[in-house]
Amino acid sequence: MRLENPTTGHLVWRLSMKWRAAVDRTVKPLGLTHAQYSLLATLTGLVGRGVRPSQRELADHTGLEPLHVSKLARALEQAGLVTRPPDPDDPRAVRLDLTARGHDVITEAISLVRDLHEELTANLGGSRSARTRRFRDTLQTLLGDDPTGSEKTMTTARAVGGRDLNLAAAASRSLLTTLLDREGLDFTDYVVLRTVANGAQPADTLVETIAATAVAPAEAVRSVLDRLVTAGRLTSGDVVDVTPVTRELVERVTADSTEAGDRLFAGIAPEDLAAAKRVLDTVTARAGEIRAQL
Repeated sequence: MRLENPTTGHLVWRLSMKWRAAVDRTVKPLGLTHAQYSLLATLTGLVGRGVRPSQRELADHTGLEPLHVSKLARALEQAGLVTRPPDPDDPRAVRLDLTARGHDVITEAISLVRDLHEELTANLGGSRSARTRRFRDTLQTLLGDDPTGSEKTMTTARAVGGRDLNLAAAASRSLLTTLLDREGLDFTDYVVLRTVANGAQPADTLVETIAATAVAPAEAVRSVLDRLVTAGRLTSGDVVDVTPVTRELVERVTADSTEAGDRLFAGIAPEDLAAAKRVLDTVTARAGEIRAQL
């Protein structure tokens, strides 16, 4: 599907994801993943020049995080494709080298990926066409001579990481939790009550709707629903609705939560909030893409 007015960054990202998925499929019969192939192919080039790199040096060459390289190297060692002898100059480090089997596997993999490269560049006239050379030059220009931007974050500490996102999410969630504690509710209770307050609906529909949001499994939602009906917060019957008292409760908690949110983001420049939203949207989308590949 051709995208309307896509940004250059989005196209580069989509192309990189397409390439990674294609390489994954191509080298899978050899027992490799795209990341393992990248590591082995890079190691092959270095070994061919007489270099036995450390894991950190290999991370710098591949653009992968050192911890990821360490994990990949251990898996490849267990598969009999690489060795990890101690570094004679640093007893805390190891050097990487190919085994004979590793050399055979990566030689075959490189041949398969070259064929894939020809296939994917066919619309440009093949890997040696003038269009492909210009495209490669354009990509090289975008990359620059030195790692910059997000590429640097592959081997250096990020300004923001998953832990920071989790801490921020937990901190902001705690504000709502505090408000709910005052009313004797938990988060799932509130989601059920707020959903029903927005419109009465059959119990089965309510359970399916909330379970689909991954707030809680269907069985847990059903249990919460039954408890809220027993407590008199919801009406019983085929169609579930809130009582007048419960509606006031939901409106009160929602208003208090909105006020807390306003205070939470007060003083943060709109452009900073917009940038944060773009980052969060990107992280969410990428997480979905990566989860689908795991």
